Amino acid sequence: MDFEPEFLDDPDAEHEHDKSIVSTSSKFEGEVNIAMVERWIQRLIMEDGQNLYRYKGVIAVKGKDEKFVFQGVGMMFSGNFQGAWKPDEKRESRFVFIGKDLDVAFLKEGFEACRVVDKLRFEVGSTVEANIGKWEQGVIIKQWDDGNAYRIQLYADNTHCWAPIDINAYVRPVRGG
Repeated sequence: MDFEPEFLDDPDAEHEHDKSIVSTSSKFEGEVNIAMVERWIQRLIMEDGQNLYRYKGVIAVKGKDEKFVFQGVGMMFSGNFQGAWKPDEKRESRFVFIGKDLDVAFLKEGFEACRVVDKLRFEVGSTVEANIGKWEQGVIIKQWDDGNAYRIQLYADNTHCWAPIDINAYVRPVRGG
C-alpha cells in the first residue's frame, strides 16, 4: 500500500457519509508509547476489523527519531518507521479512520491513552523488580530505550531486559525493601 500524506491533511474533520459510515480523526502534539499503540491497534483489528474500511496515521514515538507510519484496510495492517523527524519539526501524532458504525469516542480515547504525558515512575539508577517470567531485581539503566519505557540490567547475570510500559505488570518497586 502506498502512503498518501494528503489523506491526513484535515485531522480535525468529522465526515458523515450516511448513518452507518463514519470518518474520524485525532491529532495531538506529543509522543506515544509504541507498545500501547501496537496493543490498541491489534485490539481494533481483531474486534472491529470488519468495520474498518480505511485507516492511516503518522505517530511520534517516544524514544525513536523516526516517524511511525501506519495504514490499513479492514484487518490488513502495515506500519513501520520511516523518515526521521526534522530538528525543527513539531512531533505530532495523528490518525484517520473510516468505517461502519465506528465508536468515535472510543477511538479518540484509545489513541489518547497511548500518549506519553507523565514522567516515568523510576529514575535511571533505581533498583526495581522486572518481570521476566519471574521477578528479578535489577537497575534502571535507561528511560525510553527504543520505544520501551525502561531498559533494566538484571543483577543476577548482568543481562538486559525491557519494560515496554510503565506499569507494575512489567516493572515494580522492590518488594519488602
